[in-house]
Amino acid sequence: MLGVQMLGSSQVTVREFPDPVPAKGQVLVRITASGLCGSELKGYRAEGEREFNAGHEAAGEVVEANGCHRFQPGERVGLHAVHGCGKCRWCAQGKYTFCPDKVGIGGTHAELVAVPEHTCLPLPEGVPDDVGVLLSGDGLGVPYHVGKYLQTRGGEVVVVIGCGPIGLGNILVQNFYGAEVIAIDVLEPRLALATELGANHVINSAETDPVAAVRDLTHGMLAAKCVEAVGKPETVKLALQLAGNAGTVMACGEQGDVPVNIGADLIRRDITLRGAWFFHFYEFYEMVDLHSRGLWAEKLITHHFPLSEAGEAFAKFAAGETGKVVLQP
Repeated sequence: MLGVQMLGSSQVTVREFPDPVPAKGQVLVRITASGLCGSELKGYRAEGEREFNAGHEAAGEVVEANGCHRFQPGERVGLHAVHGCGKCRWCAQGKYTFCPDKVGIGGTHAELVAVPEHTCLPLPEGVPDDVGVLLSGDGLGVPYHVGKYLQTRGGEVVVVIGCGPIGLGNILVQNFYGAEVIAIDVLEPRLALATELGANHVINSAETDPVAAVRDLTHGMLAAKCVEAVGKPETVKLALQLAGNAGTVMACGEQGDVPVNIGADLIRRDITLRGAWFFHFYEFYEMVDLHSRGLWAEKLITHHFPLSEAGEAFAKFAAGETGKVVLQP
């Protein structure tokens, strides 16, 4: 099969690999769409060759069931990137991310992948494969999971810091819920996409003081909710500054230690600071329902590339010139 190999220093190649052989309990899936994720850029930019690729957002068609019973050859599926043991209480609830033995899939930027049967999600008729990537992966899954915690009410001001794919997804979801969305980034192409996806106001923080701008837009009240989708200590600190009294800050950008003054940043203003990682397996079905009711997930995808042009796809994505990018083997 053909697959993407990460060469390091912002270089990739597409070459032949052995076809994967599904083990007991696994199905073999022919990939029809695979999304690029911001988490892959660290490995893309780093020095040193990788054995394969870290793709983990994908949809495709089952080609070999290998004795499994939930899916048969020819069925279309999306792949949930994090799966558990399949036997514990967390897994029984469809909360694979809480399983103590959870693992992640990888290598989906390829023609074939072998995955556990219980990580596959059936794609309904009317959901194209590229949209299936969003509904079963990070693209919509993370913003939807964040939205369930935020419980936004119509008319509330929601600030989204960072307009990469996850930030853009949060803008789309929060706009759908009726929020007044303020988007913050340093790249004009990303801010333009934010406007297309429903941001009511955009702020280039490289040119404008975002705290002063948000204070002005909200008549001094600041935001009811703030989503940090960058993954830097300074943007978490900014989010805490932008949240108004009794507001909520949601961190979904991966990072390490961040200095927080518990008294000034949280206690004295009744601020809630929480995190949200990936999404739960069962939430896929809720997202399918939301999509059928008008959540226009397709707008998140700005570029499609054949697998053979993976190098150009990664370059555009890394330059911040795109929304969600989908490879199509």
